Amino acid sequence: MKTAKIVMIGVGSHAFGLMTLRDLMREPSMHGTELVLVDINAQTLAQMERLAKRLDLTYGAEFKIAATTDRCEALPGADIVVTSVEQKHYEMWAHDILIPLKHGCQRLYGENGGPGGAFHTFRQTPLLIGIARDMERLCPDAWIVNFSNPESRLCLALSKYTKIKNVGVCLGAYITQYNLARKVLGLQQKDVDIKVAGINHCHWVMDIRDAKTGEDLYPAVREKIDQVDPDWEPLSRECLKRFGYYPGPADSHVGEYLSWGYQFFKEGFTDWIMKAEEGAAQRTAEMEALSWGDGPLQDAELKSLMIEGGMRWQTIDIILSLLDGGNRYVLSLNVPNEGQITNLTRGGIIEIPAIIGADKIYGLHMGELPPAIATLMETQLYVMDLVIDAAVTGDRQTALEALSVDPCVPSPAVAEKIFDDMVKVQAELLPQFR
Repeated sequence: MKTAKIVMIGVGSHAFGLMTLRDLMREPSMHGTELVLVDINAQTLAQMERLAKRLDLTYGAEFKIAATTDRCEALPGADIVVTSVEQKHYEMWAHDILIPLKHGCQRLYGENGGPGGAFHTFRQTPLLIGIARDMERLCPDAWIVNFSNPESRLCLALSKYTKIKNVGVCLGAYITQYNLARKVLGLQQKDVDIKVAGINHCHWVMDIRDAKTGEDLYPAVREKIDQVDPDWEPLSRECLKRFGYYPGPADSHVGEYLSWGYQFFKEGFTDWIMKAEEGAAQRTAEMEALSWGDGPLQDAELKSLMIEGGMRWQTIDIILSLLDGGNRYVLSLNVPNEGQITNLTRGGIIEIPAIIGADKIYGLHMGELPPAIATLMETQLYVMDLVIDAAVTGDRQTALEALSVDPCVPSPAVAEKIFDDMVKVQAELLPQFR
């Protein structure tokens, strides 16, 4: 494999930056890679550069590490561009939850679906398209491997409005696999294979089997799930009961797409978002202290700072296959529907298992979704399309239409009130609507 150049934009991301660096550097075939770290926050960037050098020492990776606040300085010659970007993350997320609530919507997670997800998309889309436009000039053959939310909507924007190859990465299917294996079946995650189909943060487990014998484990899931603590994922369990299949990765995410999902949410389930700046500051302080240390990093030091306990991220398999031409299987990726789900709109961004090969992603053919589930997913694909068009064009009418047809918005009048309030409060980050 030729020596690769990887650019990580938004490397200071608390959720993904450190994890991605670790996974890249402990892969022997990636040793010697040219790595350029990019973040607009110079202090955070310097911190991550120090951590990257400690990780390089830890794994003997011999990476060629550079750092810059200017992505255009980083991009020329890049093979892979990893993006994990946000703007005033938790401050804006609080608006995405509270302003719709003020106008009569139910309390939702406000990240990928519902009215909050729309405004998250309006803020994020110009940012990702701006990166892609720079790539079209400076590294037109490179791939974007995107971590940024709203995942499926941003992948749609990139696919519809730019020429850059892109794929969306989410750990959600692995979380669903873990939960069904450990919490429901009492098995190890590696002993259970699942096949999911749907959209990001609302995939449906269409098949679950014993990884060694091929035994169908859905009958056991349906039997044993009633023995699990009833407070655990009540919405997803209701979906299993009503539609015959289990959605993932969590109630908080799935509920953003269902008009009735809020009924299953626990009181205070979004409180952590309102207080997240405090936790982020503490984590930043821990990472700062770690970055100034000497010598190799210990596994325990790293694991305490990583989401989901430092679960292996499938990003490394994607990057390896795109670079070395090997075929690697991943549980889920966000890609345009090219007929893999036959009863959903072609071109819509779906989440399905895939094999990554040489400069190509091969989504697995999943066939038809059950009619009721297909109806839920198809509605969201149309909402996504309207939201992305509004995000790119800044057209108020399109934005109002997107909000009005969203199942989680009770009326067009409410949609208009939400829009007008949000555009005032978030004006700095929504220039397209001026």
